[in-house]
Amino acid sequence: MIRSTRTGLSGLAIAVCGTALFATLLPAAAAAPADRVVPGARPGWATSSTDRGATDPHSELDARITLSGRDPQGMTAYATSVIDPHSANYRHFLTADEVNRRFGPTQDQTDAVVSWLESKGLNVTSTDQHAVAFHGSVEKVQKAFEVELHNYADAKGLHRAPASDLKVPQRIAAAVQGVIGPDDQSKQGVRAKISDDVAAHTKAADPDPWGPTPALYRAEPCSIYWGQKPATDQPPVDGTTRPWTLCGYGPQELRSAYGLTNSKYTGKGVTVGVIDPYASPTIEADLAAYANKHNFQGWRPGQLKQYTTPGGSPDCFGGPPNAIYVEESLDIEAVHAMAPDANVAYVGAKDCSDASLIDALNRLVDNHLADMVSNSWGDGANGPATEAIRAAYEDVFQRAAIQGIGVYFSSGDCGTEDPTSGCGQNEGSNGVQTEYPPESTWVTGVGGTTMPIDADGKKLWEFGWGNIRSPKTGNGWSPDPRQGYPAAFTGGTGGGTSAKVRQPSYQAGVVPTKLAKTLLTGETSAYPMRVVPDIVADGDNNSGMMVGQTWLLPDGTTGYREVRLGGTSLSSPLIAGIQALAQEAQGSPIGLANPQIYQRAGTAAVTDLKDPTDGALYSAVRNDYANITDPTSTILTRLITFAINGPLVGTPGYDNLTGVGTPSSTYADSYRR
Repeated sequence: MIRSTRTGLSGLAIAVCGTALFATLLPAAAAAPADRVVPGARPGWATSSTDRGATDPHSELDARITLSGRDPQGMTAYATSVIDPHSANYRHFLTADEVNRRFGPTQDQTDAVVSWLESKGLNVTSTDQHAVAFHGSVEKVQKAFEVELHNYADAKGLHRAPASDLKVPQRIAAAVQGVIGPDDQSKQGVRAKISDDVAAHTKAADPDPWGPTPALYRAEPCSIYWGQKPATDQPPVDGTTRPWTLCGYGPQELRSAYGLTNSKYTGKGVTVGVIDPYASPTIEADLAAYANKHNFQGWRPGQLKQYTTPGGSPDCFGGPPNAIYVEESLDIEAVHAMAPDANVAYVGAKDCSDASLIDALNRLVDNHLADMVSNSWGDGANGPATEAIRAAYEDVFQRAAIQGIGVYFSSGDCGTEDPTSGCGQNEGSNGVQTEYPPESTWVTGVGGTTMPIDADGKKLWEFGWGNIRSPKTGNGWSPDPRQGYPAAFTGGTGGGTSAKVRQPSYQAGVVPTKLAKTLLTGETSAYPMRVVPDIVADGDNNSGMMVGQTWLLPDGTTGYREVRLGGTSLSSPLIAGIQALAQEAQGSPIGLANPQIYQRAGTAAVTDLKDPTDGALYSAVRNDYANITDPTSTILTRLITFAINGPLVGTPGYDNLTGVGTPSSTYADSYRR
């Protein structure tokens, strides 16, 4: 069921996702019925068919009660008005202290939750203005919340989850937004949005999960610019010799492609946040080496600040923590390429769980560590494990909007998450859908493009990212790229029409009504819904960025080297860096960028992108090592065809593949007041 609510302030549709979340966002009088049910803690994967019986009552768990605050509806209403250009509150941002005083939980609410947990024999481990964390046995949790915890089976083993909704007494119901943690959080967590075969790298065995990770290698030949090296020894396509794929861009090439080589804006006075799990121990040395190698502007003392939380899990959902270090390197190097004078605040989450990522977001927002924050991770094919997790994310996103902090999320690397496609990150998908958090009303969903440049650093063409991979078979390539979707689809920007989130007002009049009402399943919604992405930038690994860091080399030593990477993991920090230039030009906080982004749709500030209409196949030949961490492994030669992403298509105007388009060379200057 799809529900929505509206305020009387501006008529902006508020995103409220599903009946469980709807209940958790209401104030106490409406959210706490007589039976005291607190919905949203049972994950969707806890089904009767996989139920294997009761969890050991003597096992222990860590969980948290998230706090709804004194006026959750009032907070949503203010967040709605502060991003609405027609509201008197538009851009009237509040400080974190003001937000907490007006909307945060009272001390009495927090104390009541603590007292109740302790009365049930549960150990309260921490409290803040967002949650009360606790530890205890399964038996005590079951008695406290009047629920049974069961084990549910999948291919990886058994996972704990509530067999029904949780309950709390009336006296604390007003304070309870949701409960996170009775389910086994190792079942599902966030994933990075680095595309291609790098995902397999996160599964690699590693002798030291906290040290440098095994190096990644790209096979040659490759082209410095598009067409530099024709693949004359490989089969042609439609009678035409194709080029070897690109080697990867440095910061100068990216700045040139976006028309920033001589820009007067450099991000001065702006702080860009980056959030990822964990933190690379070599990041400062790696950033210095990267700038030196590319003859690019170095880092000032104090320009990068890292905020980390030790003690996280050494298992990042099947992979070692250090497999995420490359994501941090990519994100920070991409931001610095676009905005070399901007400060960067890196907040490393304790681990890959949603709870830890929510904590990192809260830390950044509560302390206003940055003016905007790029997030190259998300909850994957099926969204958050529970609606309680979604509610906690929505809470911090709304507070960021109220404080004038822009939140950017990669829109995804597997198109519509079609489980029948060849895109590896769609494993376990329950069907075509948009990803969360990028579908949230309160964030900017950033998609990716394929962007080849010429010898002078200028764009030759640019399409929405979508790749078909065809191995060489004799004197040709198979499958035929035109027939290759979905089976041969290897990656592409995430997008589409959300089945859960109503259309926000900033999309009205820009997003075609038919698109906003047509769900990815083909069903028609009674109401216009949220469509992603909002804006796009380079993301295709084949036109990606060279990323440098310290690696574990094949001979057992460690050393700095660079590798071409992409994905919407690249797109999001590129856009965040460009938004830093826009904020510098504007001279004041942008906050949630979407209202201003959609105001620029159809103007010279953004370049509208469309799928090719000449009937030609745009493609390149590429060599890859069969094992990306072993440069002595077999080389695989494949044809990579661009601009094919199934139901996501680039059309004139707004579309579900490229949003409003990509920033032009005049984008930042269009914010100048």
